[in-house]
Amino acid sequence: MDIRKILSIQKNIDVQRNLPDGVVFVGTNGIIQWANDVAHDLFRMEEGLLFSKSINDILENGYDLIVNSANTHKALIAKSTQGDEYFEITSREIEGGHVVALRDSTQNYKRISNILEEQENSQKVNSDKNSFLVKLSNKFNSPLQSIIGFSQGLIDGLGGNVNEKQAKFINIIKKNSSDLLYFFNRLVELSQTEGDLIEDSDKYFDIIDALDSIVKANKNLYSEKAININFEPDKQLKRSVYQKETNFKLMMQNLVEVMARDIDMGNIYVTIADADQEFLTARNLPVDSSILITVSSNNTTVLETELSTLFNPYAIIDSSNKNTISRALALGTASNIAKKLGGVIWAEILPMKGLVYNIVIPREIAHNE
Repeated sequence: MDIRKILSIQKNIDVQRNLPDGVVFVGTNGIIQWANDVAHDLFRMEEGLLFSKSINDILENGYDLIVNSANTHKALIAKSTQGDEYFEITSREIEGGHVVALRDSTQNYKRISNILEEQENSQKVNSDKNSFLVKLSNKFNSPLQSIIGFSQGLIDGLGGNVNEKQAKFINIIKKNSSDLLYFFNRLVELSQTEGDLIEDSDKYFDIIDALDSIVKANKNLYSEKAININFEPDKQLKRSVYQKETNFKLMMQNLVEVMARDIDMGNIYVTIADADQEFLTARNLPVDSSILITVSSNNTTVLETELSTLFNPYAIIDSSNKNTISRALALGTASNIAKKLGGVIWAEILPMKGLVYNIVIPREIAHNE
């Protein structure tokens, strides 16, 4: 076989010396039958010494990688059997074997490996941080609950009469403690969803019943406000879904609660229906069997300019508004959960509807997840 003729269309090019890459021809038995000068230099062998050697003696799992590269038409990384060196290889099958091009990628491979190792270490640190914060939650919850409880007791006169000025101070203590407890619980929830620390399994459940229970709970929670939470499920919707029920309820609780905390009066509308294929296509979403849930109100104070950072609590960390931070923590949790459910969440401001939180989740999450 004239390998030079196969490798070069122009007969005046000296393939042996002038190709920029190392090139070898490996037979179907894995034996190197030809190599150019660059290949000899890459493997630190004198001219001709590569011939009749097995490629597996030069590269770890060399022949399998060559075949794989030829089949997938992709460049692969191979490690030298002689030391800590790595080569990028590309292979093409021809009559009697494979033509293989090689480049020294040792520095690039090590650089990428170091980056991946740093990312892995960073992920472990974040995971440890999230676990640590969740484990500390009781240490914060108990004293805060005590402060709130004793403050209410003082207001109710259980410790004796308090004058108007004292009552004012006690109410401030109670409110700030309640706000801090709410903020901390949202922070813990965000850490739980970031660290995948919520125990939940996929199962069939009635999604309308689950959502109805969330709506009723929030009606009771915000009964002192002049708001009405309206639940409008599509009567044609098939109620049974195969999803993570605990995560779904937490996501919806955060969305409805955020909306209820944002307004002092007016209506909140919660809807659920099968997602329309045209609606999904227009937003470049998968058109598989999915459910669309919306939470909306035209009484919120969210601005168009805030939409891009609503679900990113780290983007508003400098905000002095504690309600904005608490909202971002709750929405960040909802966004994390939507991804775990195989779905997506976004917000938009629409005429006549005001602020709308849209959630699209598949009716059935993959059974192998």
